[in-house]
Amino acid sequence: MSVFLLLDVSGGELLVVLLFVLLFFGSKGVPEVARTMGRALRQFRDASAEVQREIEKGASDVKKGFEEQKRAFRIEPPEHAAPQKPVQQTEAATSSEPPGPASSATTSRPVRTPEEDPGKEGRQ
Repeated sequence: MSVFLLLDVSGGELLVVLLFVLLFFGSKGVPEVARTMGRALRQFRDASAEVQREIEKGASDVKKGFEEQKRAFRIEPPEHAAPQKPVQQTEAATSSEPPGPASSATTSRPVRTPEEDPGKEGRQ
């Protein structure tokens, strides 16, 4: 029934096809044709089921391999090792502001006298 829905064949069209089969193959050939079509349909279903089983088997093999690799690469500390504490960052390391003019204004800088600054001697 679902085959008819798939091919979208109405009742009148089905009657015409069956009449053509009867005329083409005769009354003695119709059962043989139906038997052959049934065998072909069964072989097709069996083949598709086999392909589906192979795909599922391959997927499960890949999943098992993935789980084995995941377990193999899991890094666990040795039993005799002491538990480690997470590293805490200081405020200076977590500050996202680069040192700039605002931070240098709060620090004291040495003031140069005219004797120490050679550039100011020429301007006076």
